[in-house]
Amino acid sequence: MIPSLLVTYLPKKETREYFKEIIGDLAHIVFLPEKDNSKRIRLLENADVIVALSFAAKEIDSREVAHLKKLAFIQLVFAGADGIPFDRIPQEVIIASNAGAFAEPIAEHVLALVLALAKNIIPYHSILAAGRFDRPLYNQELKGGVCAIIGFGGNGKAIAGLMQALGMKIFGINRSGTTDVPVDFIGRVSDLREVLPQSDVVVVTTPLNRETRDLIGREELGWMKADAILINVGRGAIINQQALYEHLKTHPNFRAGIDTWWSEPADRGRLKLDFPFFELPNITGSTHCADYIPGAIARATERALKNVKRFLLGQEIRGVLDRNDYIE
Repeated sequence: MIPSLLVTYLPKKETREYFKEIIGDLAHIVFLPEKDNSKRIRLLENADVIVALSFAAKEIDSREVAHLKKLAFIQLVFAGADGIPFDRIPQEVIIASNAGAFAEPIAEHVLALVLALAKNIIPYHSILAAGRFDRPLYNQELKGGVCAIIGFGGNGKAIAGLMQALGMKIFGINRSGTTDVPVDFIGRVSDLREVLPQSDVVVVTTPLNRETRDLIGREELGWMKADAILINVGRGAIINQQALYEHLKTHPNFRAGIDTWWSEPADRGRLKLDFPFFELPNITGSTHCADYIPGAIARATERALKNVKRFLLGQEIRGVLDRNDYIE
């Protein structure tokens, strides 16, 4: 019997073509949003494979998870898996993220934030806009400095390549403490005490799970250089919000570039900050748009579906998640 592949969102026309092109006759493809609500439960019950953006509530309500009786495999198009109700999904279901699918545009965005902060682009623009031609701030030279990358997977490797092009040394942190790309240091989270005091730039790109929540708090910020640059393109909750605000306020030469926030419209309905970050001069933000470029979703979809194809053919699949990382 041909497996049923249930797509929980409605892809755009250009990405929809990948489903037939890559999966072909290996599965019967059904786009859930196109179907009448009266058929929704039956389609969920018959699904063998699910392709979802992030398995968020707007795709499948957590109460509907109980209807996934035949499910064997979930493939995410996005990388983040912190919204998946792991405790409600049977243990035998394999879940794969799409980590690294947006690595190149994310790396470019990190580079943009680092350069904007190191070279005081926004403050100097404001000075010019106010009608002054002053130079009250020294720019920071990055060549010869150290860039620490917390989360040295696909995104981290792409970021490392651009930072190395600037002449920076790379200190990587990941779970295994190993890597297949040339770096100056590779270690685990336990090495942060050694790595952070040496780093001029610290980039957070690790997934959010129970071990990385509040990974960067008051103590870790205190280990960093007084004039370090901290970039977050991972998840907001990896950095403790109160600790970052207080550190920025009391350390005016410390700078932060934030693309991923603690409460965003996609998950909470709006941007909500517990502290007035934008009253501070040493933070630059963007609207979780590091991967927001034309064709990014199409490329990520192609990559995700190739993994689905490997699953359907009984081949080794990539990006398999360990649910123990997410269940408290």
